[in-house]
Amino acid sequence: MADTRIMREYEATNESKFHILWDRVALAGAGTTALLDDFASAIKDSKIPIAPSFGKTVQLIEDTMYALQERYRPRLGSDYDLETIVMGLENFDKGDPYLRLVHGKGISEDIKDFAIIGHGAPYVATIFRLLYDPMLTAIELGVLGYFSIRSIVELGLDQTVGVGPLGPETVVLATNGEPRFLNPLEKEFSKAGESLRTLRFKLRLVDQVWTHVPQAYEAMVRKSA
Repeated sequence: MADTRIMREYEATNESKFHILWDRVALAGAGTTALLDDFASAIKDSKIPIAPSFGKTVQLIEDTMYALQERYRPRLGSDYDLETIVMGLENFDKGDPYLRLVHGKGISEDIKDFAIIGHGAPYVATIFRLLYDPMLTAIELGVLGYFSIRSIVELGLDQTVGVGPLGPETVVLATNGEPRFLNPLEKEFSKAGESLRTLRFKLRLVDQVWTHVPQAYEAMVRKSA
């Protein structure tokens, strides 16, 4: 899931942060816009790795990231940021799915549950972590991410996080190995949203907050007394 706000100097625009590579691999980036533009162009110009696989695909992305760092580091010093999340299948068009976090220095690591990157990550993570459940379906997780990002936008907690008329973008990996965008206006999206409104998830949220920050409830009681 990703918001769509892109900052170019002092101008804010809404653009997709997702890149679908070779119709099989989804990549979303966060960081310095100019570097992300160059990174996306370099990746799109790359040919499909020979005997494509999870390892070769990620290695290509790592090498492209490292090449960018080597080129711009003497000019920018440490005044830049760049990282991406990559999603695909182990054997390119089949096999088990994977999620990989690629750091700006050209190294990557597996994502076990979830990863949240970008300037607004601390705010989004607060909401997403409370409601995350590994038993949720891919569509339900998409709705949860949509809700988390939209909440930050509506609350105005981070001005670098923004969305267009349809809200945050969500990409899921289909069973045929092709990433696809979820449309929040479609029935499957609203149906998943309804399942997240059940009492079970409301109770989970209350339980999580009460367990970790009981003082929040104590403060509320004092104010209402």
